[in-house]
Amino acid sequence: MKSSSAQLQLSMTQYFGLQMMVFGAISFYLYPYFVIHATDHGFWIPILIWMPLSVAGSWLFSRMLALHQGEDAFSIVKRELGWAGIVLFLLPLIWFMWRSMVVMISAHMEIISMTILPATPSWVTAGVLWIAVFLASGGIGSIVRTGMIFLLVSFPISLALSLLGLSNVEFSLGKPWLHTSGDFLFSRKFYASSCIWTGYLYMAASGKFTKTPGKLWKPYIAAAVCFSPLILGAVYLPVLTFGAEMSRNLTLPYISKMDSIYHYWLVIENLTAVFISSAMLYVILTLALMLHMIVAALRVIFWRWNEWWLYVIIGAATYASTLYVPSWDWIEKAVEWDSPFRLYLMYLFPLAVIVKSLFSERKKSHP
Repeated sequence: MKSSSAQLQLSMTQYFGLQMMVFGAISFYLYPYFVIHATDHGFWIPILIWMPLSVAGSWLFSRMLALHQGEDAFSIVKRELGWAGIVLFLLPLIWFMWRSMVVMISAHMEIISMTILPATPSWVTAGVLWIAVFLASGGIGSIVRTGMIFLLVSFPISLALSLLGLSNVEFSLGKPWLHTSGDFLFSRKFYASSCIWTGYLYMAASGKFTKTPGKLWKPYIAAAVCFSPLILGAVYLPVLTFGAEMSRNLTLPYISKMDSIYHYWLVIENLTAVFISSAMLYVILTLALMLHMIVAALRVIFWRWNEWWLYVIIGAATYASTLYVPSWDWIEKAVEWDSPFRLYLMYLFPLAVIVKSLFSERKKSHP
């Protein structure tokens, strides 16, 4: 970490802003597809189940960071679990974050090419990654300051578009609202939808910049509650417009919903382009957070490696990999395949470190 960032202190409001940006980067594209395919009705129930589960995970993660205030999760893992922890948790986390970056960029490349820039080569649209590399190389302070500006632009636009989307819905299409058979519990799509609730994992690198790391679950839950109307809107607006059955046949339900909005008084006709442009701010910020976390983890393992070159190498490897993603179907399958891996990191990772720390403390108190 750069020395200029070493003395940085982040407020809970700033952590809240980062979490909001992460929710925005994941909520509107693959997430509605997974929830709508996970069950036949009562789509709010799978959403509501994951929210408290993610709060529990964020609390565990906060407790882990509180074990050694002023250290990131990677240093704590190395201290508590040694090289076994690095092999079992840090290397999988690096791989998962890098793979998530490839999926995220590839998904947005496909969306941009299918909607607003169909003739633009993929190697051009993938270049947005280099903006994130530049942003991440400035350290967590640069990411946070930019994130607050991005949030002030992107969130009001997302909220306004969601409110506009209410103008042509038919609420009877959401019935039955309260009944569920629990069928989603046996669906891989339900577990794939956990992708939206992984935001607290990004505290692994940034959590050391607070005096109260044990309270970092609070800005996470605040962000989840504040963004929940948009999360519900991402799923329900397509359903209440096209019906559940037709929404399942749409590759991008929420984007299709944006295309259906029309009001004669709107100055801008192409609301989809406005939405995608503002959503890219969420994506750039989240990619920068991922890059920052990967580099921070690698620096714990290979402390002599040059930080700036790590950003360039990871950026180049990610950029090249996105150009070889075969299809949209692969992107959807990749999120599904990662579900066990994701849950392993969301819960077992912090729990193992906490349990090991408790055993160590007990040994010290009872020699």
